[in-house]
Amino acid sequence: MGKFSSEEIESQYNLIKMLLAEPEKYRDAINAIKKDIAYMPIELKNKLEEENIIL
Repeated sequence: MGKFSSEEIESQYNLIKMLLAEPEKYRDAINAIKKDIAYMPIELKNKLEEENIIL
């Protein structure tokens, strides 16, 4: 897996936060993210953990 830029990580992080703000509306997208969490960049996982965001 290649390195991700901080801009890419920040963009993905903001998208996840937006989706989680309205879980009923974005249920399918959130479930898709949960399935792909194993492939998520470590930097993004760490950022989510720091903010106590659990999928």
